[in-house]
Amino acid sequence: MNQKSLVQSDRVLRILLLEDSALDAELVTEALSDAKLPAAIERVISEAEFTAAVQDRRWDLILADYRLPGFDGLSALEIVRDLAPSTPFVFVSGALGEEVAVEALKRGATDYVLKERLDRLPGIVLRALAEAHERSEKRHAQDALHRLLDERTALLHELDHRVKNNLQLLLSLIGMEVRQAEDPHVRQVLGRMKERLQALAAAHRDLYDGQGSARFDAAQFARGLCEELAAALPDVNIKPEFEIGNVEVGAAKAAPMALLFNEIVVNALSHAYKERHGKLKLTLRIQDDSTLLFQLSDDAFSPEEKRAAKDSTSGTILKALARQLDAVVEWPRDDPATLVRVTMPVQEAG
Repeated sequence: MNQKSLVQSDRVLRILLLEDSALDAELVTEALSDAKLPAAIERVISEAEFTAAVQDRRWDLILADYRLPGFDGLSALEIVRDLAPSTPFVFVSGALGEEVAVEALKRGATDYVLKERLDRLPGIVLRALAEAHERSEKRHAQDALHRLLDERTALLHELDHRVKNNLQLLLSLIGMEVRQAEDPHVRQVLGRMKERLQALAAAHRDLYDGQGSARFDAAQFARGLCEELAAALPDVNIKPEFEIGNVEVGAAKAAPMALLFNEIVVNALSHAYKERHGKLKLTLRIQDDSTLLFQLSDDAFSPEEKRAAKDSTSGTILKALARQLDAVVEWPRDDPATLVRVTMPVQEAG
C-alpha cells in the first residue's frame, strides 16, 4: 500500500496519542485533518493509561511526546516494543535534540517531528504507515514460505520413510530367495541384484539425510561404497586408498551414478584381484570445472586381470547407466596401473 492509496482510503486510522497538553493534542488533530487523513485519535497522558491502551487494543500508529510529567517517550517506546513491536511509533515533541533523536531511532522509533513543524506530520505519518504495511506484507510472505517449507519437509520425511521401508522389504525378500535357491547361477544373479539394491539404498540414505537435499555427495558415497565392498567380499584382502575431491551432483543423477559406481567396483574387486593382495585406489574429482573423473587403479594390473574385470562387467546394464549419465567408460590397455576410467559431465543441461 503506497502513500497515495492511504490518503484515498476510506478507512479511519486508529491513532494513540501520548500527550499531556490538550492544546498540542488539538494541533496534532488539526494537522492530520487538514491533510485529509481520517483518523480516530485517542489521547492518554499517563503511563498506566498508555500501557493499558497498547495492551488492550490494536493501533495503526502511535504518536508520543518526549517529555511528560512522571513519564517519558523513551519509556513509552520500550512498552510498545514489548507489547506491539510492529506498530509504527513517531515522536511529536517540542524539544528533541539531535543526540536524543538518534538514540530514539536506534531504539526502534519510526521517525520524529518537532511541534513547531507540524506541517511535516502528515507526510511522516503516511511514510510510517506505508513502511509498516510493507513490513507486514513481507512478514506474511515469509510466514507463508516457512509454512510451505515445513509442509515440504514433512512430505520428504514421509517419502523417505516409505522408500526405506520398501527397499528394506525388497532386500529381505531377495535375501530369502538367495538362501533358498539351489542353483549356484541363480544365487549369483540374485546376489548381484541385492548388491545393486543396497547401492540404491545407500544413495537414498546419503541423499535424504533427514532434511532432504537437491545435491548428491558423490565423493562421500563412493568412499563408503569402496570401504564396505572391500570389507565384505570373501577371499579378498584389499586396502582402499582415496584421492577424492569435493564432488556433488544433482539429485537426479544419484541413482544411476550409485549403480554405475557399484557395478564397476564390485566387478573390479571380484575379478581383478583374484588370489592376491593389493590396494584399490579410487580417484574421484572434478576436472576442467565440468567433467567428473572416476578412476580405479593399483600399482599394476596384469592383462588377464584387466580382461577379466572388463569381460565380467554386465555389459547391458553398464551401457544403459553410462548412456543415462552421458558417461564414457574406458579400460586402458596401455596403462597397467589403471583398471577403469569413467568420465562424465557434471553440469546439468540448461
